[in-house]
Amino acid sequence: MMRKFILESALFLTLVIITCYFILLRANGKSDHFYLHFTSPRQHSLILGNSRSAQGIQPVVLNEILSRNDIYNYSFTIGTSPYGPVYLKSVKKKLDHKTKDGIFILSVDPWSISSNSKDPNDPGQFKEKEQYVGKTHFVNMNPNFLYLFNSYGKSFYQLLPRQKSSITLHDDGWLEVKIKQDSASMQKRLERKIKLYREKNLKKYKFSYVRLDYLKETINYLKHYGNVYLVRLPVHPRIQEIDEELVPGFNEKMRMVSESTGAPYLDMSYLGDSLQFTDGNHIYRESVKGVSARIGEWIASHND
Repeated sequence: MMRKFILESALFLTLVIITCYFILLRANGKSDHFYLHFTSPRQHSLILGNSRSAQGIQPVVLNEILSRNDIYNYSFTIGTSPYGPVYLKSVKKKLDHKTKDGIFILSVDPWSISSNSKDPNDPGQFKEKEQYVGKTHFVNMNPNFLYLFNSYGKSFYQLLPRQKSSITLHDDGWLEVKIKQDSASMQKRLERKIKLYREKNLKKYKFSYVRLDYLKETINYLKHYGNVYLVRLPVHPRIQEIDEELVPGFNEKMRMVSESTGAPYLDMSYLGDSLQFTDGNHIYRESVKGVSARIGEWIASHND
C-alpha cells in the first residue's frame, strides 16, 4: 500500500510539474509587459530609460536608419528603472561585453534622476531594489521561470487563454500601446495623468544628485562599448510644466552632463505640441515612428 501511495504521489507531482511547465511557457509579450526583457540574450546596443522611452523609441526604425540590426529597448518604468545602482547593475548583465561599436541611447527626464524616498540621495532607500528589475538576477534566461515566480504578480492560470491585450512588448523591447485615440478619451487620460503627477508624484519625488552621478557613471561605463547619446523625449506641454517644477533647469543639467562625459544631448521637448500622446506622458504609437526617425537621423549626423 505504501509503495503504491508513493508511486501515485510521485506520478501526480510529476504531472503537476509538467503542467506548470507548459503553462509558464505561454508567457509572452502580451501576458506580461516586462517578461521578454529578461528572456532575450545579451545585447550589443541598448535604449535605456523609463516608460517614456519604453513606448516612445522604436528600435526597428533606428536600425533601419543606422543600417544596424542590434538596437534593443531595455527601458522599464519610473519606479523600476531610474538611474541608480540597481538599473546599472541590470544593464551590465544585459550587455554583451564583447561589444565594441554599440549604440546606447539614454532617455533622460526629471523623474529619471529623482527619488521618492525620504532621503533622495541615500541609495539604501531607493525603492527600485525591491521591484522586479532589482529582484531579477538572471536577465538573459529563456524561459525565465524565476522572474515569473518572483515578479509576475498574477495567477498563472491567466496564461492559459489566448492573450488579448492592448499592450504588447515586442521582441526588440519596444512596448506598443493600442488604445482609443478619440479626443474625449485622450483628454480624459491627460487630465487623469496630470492629476496623478501633480497631486501625488510631485509631492513625493525630489531631485537626487546621487542619481545624476549614476547617470554619469552609466554613460562612462557604456562608452567602453560604443557611443552614448542622451535624449529628452517630448511630453504634452502641461506635463512638461510639472517636469520643470520637479527639476528646474533640467536642460542645463543635461548639457553639463553632456559636456563632462562627451555624450551628445538631444532635447526634443519642443515637439510636445505636435505629437499624439496616450496620456500626455507617453508618445502614442502613431507618432513614435517619426520621433524615432528624428533620433536616428541625429545619431547618423554625429557619425558622418
